[in-house]
Amino acid sequence: MAETFSNSLINNSIYHLLNFEKYSNFQVAAREAAINNNFQLVLFSTDFNTVFSVETKHNTTIEEAVRQRLAVNVEKNQKSTRVDVDGVLTYWGPINISGMRHYLMLVDNDDSYSQEEIAKLAEIIELAMGMWNYRPERDITAEFIKALRRGNRSLAYSLKTESDFAEEKIAGVYFVPGVSGEPGLKIISDFEKKYNVRDVNIAEGDEICGVIFQKANGSKEGSLPGEEQWKEIAREMREAGAKMTFHVSELDGIEDACNAFQIINETEPFIQLIFPYKKSFSKYELALASNCVNICLNGGAVKKNYLDLLKPFKSAGESKAKQLMETLETFVLDAGLSTAKTSRLMEIHSNTVQYRLKRIKEILGVDITGNTIVPGLMMALAIARIEKMVKTF
Repeated sequence: MAETFSNSLINNSIYHLLNFEKYSNFQVAAREAAINNNFQLVLFSTDFNTVFSVETKHNTTIEEAVRQRLAVNVEKNQKSTRVDVDGVLTYWGPINISGMRHYLMLVDNDDSYSQEEIAKLAEIIELAMGMWNYRPERDITAEFIKALRRGNRSLAYSLKTESDFAEEKIAGVYFVPGVSGEPGLKIISDFEKKYNVRDVNIAEGDEICGVIFQKANGSKEGSLPGEEQWKEIAREMREAGAKMTFHVSELDGIEDACNAFQIINETEPFIQLIFPYKKSFSKYELALASNCVNICLNGGAVKKNYLDLLKPFKSAGESKAKQLMETLETFVLDAGLSTAKTSRLMEIHSNTVQYRLKRIKEILGVDITGNTIVPGLMMALAIARIEKMVKTF
């Protein structure tokens, strides 16, 4: 019977894919169909994590194929999108498995088939999945990231051991709300290639959450992306529609990653009360915001001590005190102690800023740019901003 169908991609694939007597499950049938017809298939979750694959050649990697696919702007529902990956012809399309959207990539190893034949093959594979009642294996990558976000350390350790990134070191985590899947995933994919790191992520709704690994035999410590590189990523994410970008780098293992996600989870609802002009937040801003939020929630002497640092403004009168406080907040929290940036943000003349700062120094009786003064002043101003916004609501 096999010989009857040996010259036809469609007929021979049907023979293998729907041979319930010969094969025990869809995975075995799909493997035989691919081997006998010289094609490859990879099934992805919606965020392009591999859940099943049959590789019959190794001219490129699945990661590179995903990267090239994300670089192509295509209609999401298009059934057969052809993408050339370093000379390897790949065909992509969405498929439905038990009501869940997935992506199927087919590879024509020797460019033997037309695009119409590949599209028909994809339909047959989707049909076969339904007839075999095939259910994709669990997405370990997604489970791992969710375990980190929930702070489930024991599960995260277990899942990492099961994964194909078991030997790789966690170098950073990130969370980007307000960006749709493919544009955001393409930015991360380009970032991954540029710095020779490995990224695993999940895209749910309008959020992308991921982990950056230092490759076991790849990047050296000094070549890992730093704050300036993350600022560039944040800028690209904003252009793609992201509301904010959170990232924590220089991590060392699962414990650090869980702690990083915890601080992101805790501060996300409040951080723009402190930094209304910022859209990208590193571990430094997150740590400050976390401490301030906890102080505000707990109240007591610590909160009072910080707010007392700002009490001298009352001597200037209510209207003048408000004006000076706004200037100091902008100068310290938003402008990085730059009078020029303060002037731009407040839309006032730089001479006005300098006059107000001089008056602030007189009222507080300290050099507000002094190394020993700035940390406490920053905390006090951040707590005051949170208090002011909470009262407004």
